[in-house]
Amino acid sequence: MSALGPYDWTVSGAGVRREIEGEGRFNEWDVALERPVRLPGKAAIDRELGRLMVRRAAAELQSVERDARLQILDAWFSCVNAAERAVLLEQDRVLMQSVADAVGLRRRRGDLAELDEVLALAELATLNAEVTAARMVALDTAKMLATRLEVTSCAVENWDKPAIAAADSSVPDLESAEQLGLDPLVQAGAAAAESASLAAERARRDRLPDPTLGVSYGRERGGEERLGGLFVSVPLGRRRRTAEVAQAEAAAAVAVAEHDAVRSGVRRQRLTLMAEQRRAQEIWRLLDMAALQQRRAAAISARAFELGEISLAESLVIRRAALQSSLAEREAALTAWHAAAVRAAHVAGPLDHLPDSN
Repeated sequence: MSALGPYDWTVSGAGVRREIEGEGRFNEWDVALERPVRLPGKAAIDRELGRLMVRRAAAELQSVERDARLQILDAWFSCVNAAERAVLLEQDRVLMQSVADAVGLRRRRGDLAELDEVLALAELATLNAEVTAARMVALDTAKMLATRLEVTSCAVENWDKPAIAAADSSVPDLESAEQLGLDPLVQAGAAAAESASLAAERARRDRLPDPTLGVSYGRERGGEERLGGLFVSVPLGRRRRTAEVAQAEAAAAVAVAEHDAVRSGVRRQRLTLMAEQRRAQEIWRLLDMAALQQRRAAAISARAFELGEISLAESLVIRRAALQSSLAEREAALTAWHAAAVRAAHVAGPLDHLPDSN
């Protein structure tokens, strides 16, 4: 549309009935064909404006698609987190079931007090309730995710350690000038700024208005006279066109400033993404070490209870701490993976920062 411009052919016509005293009545008519003509240089600017419109629309579409991908990532990681919590709780419930069975057997043999059996059964009941609740949450989040992706399960089979941002060569430097220029928001802003600059140049060219050329033909006095001719018309109003130039130049200045602001905002966002990824990785590293020590403490406390060195209540407290530590470690790992995936989503191409899944 921009390349073609509002330069359509216009056909006009009229019919009249002339009455001349003493000569009679005559049917007369005339037709005209006219079209505005762009002066040299304007058509090239219009074609370039059209190209920039398409480029800006494509960049805005990429931005919307990226937002959709990020929303899907949020939903997917929420689903995986719920599924993993249910798996870890079920694993601990199975272990606690074996502990409760062993305590019950020793109670019947007279080796343990009734309090120990009650504590074991209470801990088992608590875990049963937590497992049931976790399964329901996992099922609900999977159903929500299924409205976006064709998935039936969010369980992850193989768990790798979250990639270290500093050593991750698959993601380029997102803060470089080249990468910032590839961001769809920056591309859309650049196209808008360039379009506004061209629009200002187009307004300056319109100080010399486009003429309208046309041809006409008519018949008068019932056909006794035939008229044909060429005509040209040029619009006036130079003061208004001067004001339009000033308006376009101001709009171009605003577009350039907005583009700079968008570029700066995207760079800050990417620096924030890098910081969030590194922070999430460091938190996971510390929680991973803590979970390892808590699991060792739980294993030692279980053995100490069997040998009669500590009470069952003390052992259960340590087991509960180990479970919470494992849940925190897995959630931190998912947070680190999520941060890496979000950062990768700001680069064109497929996402390869996800743990293997079904």
